[in-house]
Amino acid sequence: MIFVSCKVESKHKGFTLQNFKVVNGQLDSIIRGINDSTHILKQKGYVIILVLRVYDSKPEFCLTSAEKEAVSEKYIYLNNRRIVGYLDNGNDEPIIILSTDCNKYDFESTFYTFLNPTGKKKYFEYIYFPDNQYSLKNDGTGYPPSFFDPYFYYYRYQENNIVPVTYDR
Repeated sequence: MIFVSCKVESKHKGFTLQNFKVVNGQLDSIIRGINDSTHILKQKGYVIILVLRVYDSKPEFCLTSAEKEAVSEKYIYLNNRRIVGYLDNGNDEPIIILSTDCNKYDFESTFYTFLNPTGKKKYFEYIYFPDNQYSLKNDGTGYPPSFFDPYFYYYRYQENNIVPVTYDR
């Protein structure tokens, strides 16, 4: 008789993400401008997040920031976003790329005119699969969602230009 002992970890520790480069000049300027001038997105221990989505049949680019430790649970799993990769950001922390489009083909056909994958990869310890994504209160009901209302800078691609968009809160 053979016994095998396996140690079980409580959560996956980190992901290796694929590097992307911005190939659209307007998007590159917006990202560089946000990175260079916006204090709210550059706090210590925070990372800039680029969320790619399609809204009203038009590609949109949503930029915000988050504490590194909140990226997985609040930005990825709570909102069911696809992990796409990262953008090099000079000497600063890389920009994390997420998408609301979970279909790989639709994502590629929509966003490859703006950014392309490279052969580089990087390990991100703070992006992980959380332990106990779902939980119950003692009475058997689920917990309500936590209050989470980050500030985003929105840009939309329309008529061959990327323009700022304002949404009512």
